[in-house]
Amino acid sequence: MKQSIHLIDAGALKELLARETDAVLIDTREELEFSQCHIQSAISNQWFQWCAKAPPTAKSTLFEPGYWGNLDVDSIENIEKSLGDLGITNSGTVILYSSGIASKGREGRLAWMLLYFGIEKVYILDGGYNAWLNSRGEVSTKIVEPKRAKFEVALQHERRIDIDGVKKLLDGDRGCEPLLVDTRSPMEFEGRLYDYQPRMGHIPRSVNIWFDRYFASDGRFIGNEQFLSLLESEGAIDIKATYCEVGVRAATFALLFELATGAILPVYDGSLMEWSHNPELTVISGCHDDRDGET
Repeated sequence: MKQSIHLIDAGALKELLARETDAVLIDTREELEFSQCHIQSAISNQWFQWCAKAPPTAKSTLFEPGYWGNLDVDSIENIEKSLGDLGITNSGTVILYSSGIASKGREGRLAWMLLYFGIEKVYILDGGYNAWLNSRGEVSTKIVEPKRAKFEVALQHERRIDIDGVKKLLDGDRGCEPLLVDTRSPMEFEGRLYDYQPRMGHIPRSVNIWFDRYFASDGRFIGNEQFLSLLESEGAIDIKATYCEVGVRAATFALLFELATGAILPVYDGSLMEWSHNPELTVISGCHDDRDGET
């Protein structure tokens, strides 16, 4: 299957919505933000609505929405129905938006998920809701009822890596170059933030290329050349997978990587939350550079 991810500016989005009346526009911000005002014709959907429950052995906090990142893929039938209820078809047009850098990758996570489930083409509004407002685009508080459609799941396995895949990746390469990109903040990477995690720190053989670095001063994503330069400066051109805390910021990185390089980068959606929950797996804390070898 030939798939593609696209960034679209506010002006081009207006033209697309006028031209393709069946396009599905998804607001991925928090429901309160959506209810206060949103792009006209948008529907609301949250990334964590598609996640599996945390294991019984996890802390109670991790059962709250947004604290466990693994996609719930146990029932393909339920996925197909839920996507169809949103009006999404495999070959239809879907555009997602959020609040740019402030949303920490919500739209990227849903875009990645749709591609993984088998949609052919996805758009992300570059600059998010603020870019739309700055373009004087029409907004509304009206709730739109999606038109029921038919979606058939066709899993694109190369887009996702699970915990066993990450372990196999680390066990199969005894070098010292980074294999994983951790897209969290430096404080998270070093294990100095968010003590609700089972263990704080990062996965071995990781390089920290944090989320805020993907944005220009105007709130839009940096261009492909700048992104490639960022990868080169961190020795991450040949990276094998990406993760964060629960697979949200990592999904955005993977899509920007695909735009810049043309290659698909798997996302570990379980990310550090799942990895650090397993006491047998190594978690590194401190400002140690993994390219110098593990501690």
